[in-house]
Amino acid sequence: MKKMIFTALLLASFIASAQDSGNANYGNNRYVSPQQGTYPVTSSTMDEMTITIRGLYNEKATAKIATFSILQVGKTAEETTSLMDERIAKVVADLQSFDKTIEVVTDMISFVPTYAYEVEKKIFNPKTYNEKPTGFELKKNLIIKFGRTNDMEKVLAACAKQEIYDLAKVDYATVNYDHIHDFMQNKAIEEFKQKLSNYSMIMNTDLTKKEKILQEAYNVTYPMESYRSYQAFAAASVNAGAKDVVNSVVKNTTQFYDRVPLKQHTFVVGADITEPTIQVHYEMTVRIKLREDQLPKNTIIKNNKYFVITAAGDIKPLNI
Repeated sequence: MKKMIFTALLLASFIASAQDSGNANYGNNRYVSPQQGTYPVTSSTMDEMTITIRGLYNEKATAKIATFSILQVGKTAEETTSLMDERIAKVVADLQSFDKTIEVVTDMISFVPTYAYEVEKKIFNPKTYNEKPTGFELKKNLIIKFGRTNDMEKVLAACAKQEIYDLAKVDYATVNYDHIHDFMQNKAIEEFKQKLSNYSMIMNTDLTKKEKILQEAYNVTYPMESYRSYQAFAAASVNAGAKDVVNSVVKNTTQFYDRVPLKQHTFVVGADITEPTIQVHYEMTVRIKLREDQLPKNTIIKNNKYFVITAAGDIKPLNI
């Protein structure tokens, strides 16, 4: 009975503390975001003002590319290649019957003979170990391109039928990079114009006519870069004696998609997309010169000096 009460209390505590924040914030997995505090987007001195516009675009992949590693062994080269080709052909046929737009290609990795040692026994002599070929080992990568997120389940099922389990990675790709860059640049310009108008009113000066220096930055974060590991378990405590043996169970380690936080950006596109996305980052920094030069902008300064050489060979300046 005591054991049942302990388990119930432990379960209740787990549910109460993790139901809203998730297991990544439970037990020893205290989730701490690397971004804390406020993020200055505007700063100024007597001479210069700096305005920064940060944007984040969450883009669904137009294609996902899964890479599987395949190992095939055989007694002869012909048998090895034949078995490999048969497995791949069945995967292709299965996927084509499901969706003809799915693309499958292979990437050759290695094809080498395998060896083992054969023991040669001799009377009154030590054993002799001779290395002899035993067969062949063929390695290939199976690269599968598909469009919809849910297609991954069918891809995994088709590969598993042929005992292909080693999923090396999944790449996310989109054909909309040019559109995204143009959109974010135009959006940043709109945000900048609005800020410039507001600051001109606050500072009682027309900032649109001031000299400016522009800097742009552009980067991309892919889903495979944004996964974080954690362990979710309820740890029990026990008062063990000096001679008691305590055996702990190996805790399962898993991962979850931890996208880039939205809070440090001026604007965010696709903030409510649920699936892992390609996150495109854009930053525009404009430095505005507040203090004017003492001379007019188009003034040309001449600093020419003239000299004359006398008959005696002396050099004297001319005051012109």
